[in-house]
Amino acid sequence: MMFWTLIAAISLFTLWFFWEKKHRKTHAMAGGIHRDIHLPHEQEFELYHNALSLCSKKVRVCLDELGIDYKGHHIHLIETGYYETLSRHFLKVNPAGILPVLVHNGHPVYESHDILTYAAAHSKTPYLLVPENPQDEEEMQHWINKASIIGDDAIEGIKISAGYCSGMLSLPLFAAGMTYIPLRYPLVGLLFHRLKIRAVLFTLLKISGLKGFTKLTPLMKKMAAGRNYMHKHFRDLEDQLEKNGPWIMGEQFTLADVSWLTVFERLRESDWLDYYLADNQYPILTKYWQALQARESYQTAILDHGHHAIDKPLQLIKDTKDSSPSLKEKLETCFSETVY
Repeated sequence: MMFWTLIAAISLFTLWFFWEKKHRKTHAMAGGIHRDIHLPHEQEFELYHNALSLCSKKVRVCLDELGIDYKGHHIHLIETGYYETLSRHFLKVNPAGILPVLVHNGHPVYESHDILTYAAAHSKTPYLLVPENPQDEEEMQHWINKASIIGDDAIEGIKISAGYCSGMLSLPLFAAGMTYIPLRYPLVGLLFHRLKIRAVLFTLLKISGLKGFTKLTPLMKKMAAGRNYMHKHFRDLEDQLEKNGPWIMGEQFTLADVSWLTVFERLRESDWLDYYLADNQYPILTKYWQALQARESYQTAILDHGHHAIDKPLQLIKDTKDSSPSLKEKLETCFSETVY
């Protein structure tokens, strides 16, 4: 009887899996606007985003700086609850299963760095966040790229982008956050996620927890590489601000500053800011971060979109570091040899 019950269960699971797989097809999507796709919409601009997502934060700040009114659709990532990005309804919005997605008059715009330039170009003030001089715009794009996550190769990405480094430095935050997520949710990613390595990662972080994370040597090495390379990117930014100031492109606050604001914010919510800004290591960056926080968009696009999936893991990291100083030491000093 037990044998046949097991066979029936396996058969039902197999049927369910293949049915779901057929209806959850995922594949990469090119950045930019897709005029061949038309989605249901109620407003000219709508945004599919997530409270914790670095790229979502960047787009929200951009839209608020530009004064673009939009209808928001909060979509869960595994980090904030479950894989809503792999749901059938969201895959109709973006078959890649990636956030954010800006929808303009029903047409989706993919990839956050493309969304920034698209939104600026289609706002009432196209040069508010973009320099009019083409050479300055090219330089601005360089600094946007240095704060962005473009492509899937994180190992090479950390060498050229602080955005990738912030992703590596988020690993302890994700390990802390997965404490509150049931194991069955990351397992869904193993079945349906296009990038299986991400699903494996979050399942592993769920099993290990924050304290167990420090025993995962391969992940600790990746985090340490991101931590060390971030110093290089911070020195580059410090030099740029010393030369141009007060903003990356000088007097004009641009999309480059929008992009770097969210890098600093990710360091704040993963408890890395003291490591970088303490002891006056980067005095110009310290003032720059204070100026970024003073922007109205920091309140409306970041703080007003707070989420327990950010607050609880951050508090857990701080409490664990206080109760276990060895954890703080391991995170900040492991594999500390220079890598650049």
